[in-house]
Amino acid sequence: MSTNARIGIENADGSITTSYHHWDGYPAGLGFNLVKNWADPELLAGAVALGDASHWADTIGEQIEFDQFPRSDAYYAQNVYYNRDRSESWDNVKPIVYNTYEVFEKSFLRRTPCGEDYAYVLRLDGTWTQINQYHKEVKHDAEDSIRTEKARMQRLIDQEAA
Repeated sequence: MSTNARIGIENADGSITTSYHHWDGYPAGLGFNLVKNWADPELLAGAVALGDASHWADTIGEQIEFDQFPRSDAYYAQNVYYNRDRSESWDNVKPIVYNTYEVFEKSFLRRTPCGEDYAYVLRLDGTWTQINQYHKEVKHDAEDSIRTEKARMQRLIDQEAA
């Protein structure tokens, strides 16, 4: 089972460009990755522009032959996109653009395009907004709460390993 998410970036005109993310979309997973590695708007815009993805790492990377390397080091070392790496139809996996942040938030809270649990949007002011679909919760300036959740999860993992 996966935790699906939607990654978005607010554009200069106020629109929001988003793409789907399939694996580990919870705050301590994808949320932390975004806060740690994807706060540069140009880098994030380039990554989102490649469309829906199986998973994101800390780099966009280059095309891989998905069928030859599923779950390999190459798979985990970079973002894996449905179109670029899996040859899925661009029409089915291209980014979705919303006219405004408010339209995106309302749409996401009402019904997500692909059943996503979370959404993360890098806003023009450089802050991350996190939306939780199930709890109908919106956290503006969510970086601290994402980092706190990552630390909490790491403590639990460390306790289990001890």
